[in-house]
Amino acid sequence: MENECQENEERYLKARKKLEKIKAFWGHLILYFSMISIVILINLEYNPEFQWFWYSVIGGGIPLLIHALKVFTFNANWEEEKVHAILKKEANNQTWK
Repeated sequence: MENECQENEERYLKARKKLEKIKAFWGHLILYFSMISIVILINLEYNPEFQWFWYSVIGGGIPLLIHALKVFTFNANWEEEKVHAILKKEANNQTWK
């Protein structure tokens, strides 16, 4: 019974951690679009002949894409599987005297 409660708590903590990562991504996305909108307005107001805002779109978009990939492509099991693999490897390498 206690083991089951502990497993439920671990799953809850993992879900909570995943939720925090998703919230951070949405904050990043909102900040990106807010800043890009301002940069586009400034560019078109003061120098409409040259559209330099594309540098900001690409420069800010690449980190946003990386953030999205980290949040949505690596599932929670990936980290857990790595931890178990490392612990198993260390247990196999441990010598008892």
